[in-house]
Amino acid sequence: MKRALTAAFLVLVSLPLLYAMSQLPQHGSATSPAYTHIAPRYLERGPEEAGAENVVTDVILNYRGFDTNGEVTVIFTSLAAVFAVLLAGREGDERSASEPRARTTPEVSPVASFVVRLLSPFVAIFAVYVVMNGHISPGGGFQGGTVFGALLILATVVLGKATAEKLQPARIRGLLQAAAPLTFIAVGVAGLIMFGDYLAFPKAAALAWVRTLWLIVIEIGIGVGGASIISAIFWQMGGDR
Repeated sequence: MKRALTAAFLVLVSLPLLYAMSQLPQHGSATSPAYTHIAPRYLERGPEEAGAENVVTDVILNYRGFDTNGEVTVIFTSLAAVFAVLLAGREGDERSASEPRARTTPEVSPVASFVVRLLSPFVAIFAVYVVMNGHISPGGGFQGGTVFGALLILATVVLGKATAEKLQPARIRGLLQAAAPLTFIAVGVAGLIMFGDYLAFPKAAALAWVRTLWLIVIEIGIGVGGASIISAIFWQMGGDR
């Protein structure tokens, strides 16, 4: 009886969903609103309305800013979850180990060490460039943060964790890891106070610089947070060993 009721409930719920799906435009149809209204609006008025010459940035950080705000929050929450699991596992290993394990650090080639030291400043500059120019060219916070996070991992493997951590001081590491959702919230609250809606951008042409500035601030927050999260997970997993 219980199974029959469950099956009947699922069928009852699926019927309106199936009906709604049948009313959707055919996939790829030229008459779909995505092609007739949305895409042209983004391409024609994106730079003017959203504040960035790069239409992808306009869409991600302005038109669908709520979605991206949720994404960066999920990423930070995932970091907290990974930390919780890894810390619990590490505490269990420490309690079960009768003798401390010997840590072995493989020797690093002098050539690899020299190349990493030589190229690291240029890689860091490139990461900053990608973040700061995401509103006018391909790139942005996610991409620049990934580049800098990879640099931190490379520096850890080749130069040691102590050297890599100098680029990310421990006293502010937690704040850096939360930079993406914090900057989104800050810009969102500023929009709420100044323009009446959370994450609202100014529409007046005279305030176009404010739209661009807010986009850059969000890009920086995403870049810093992304790099910190990538390196933090690597270090927590014992990537320095």
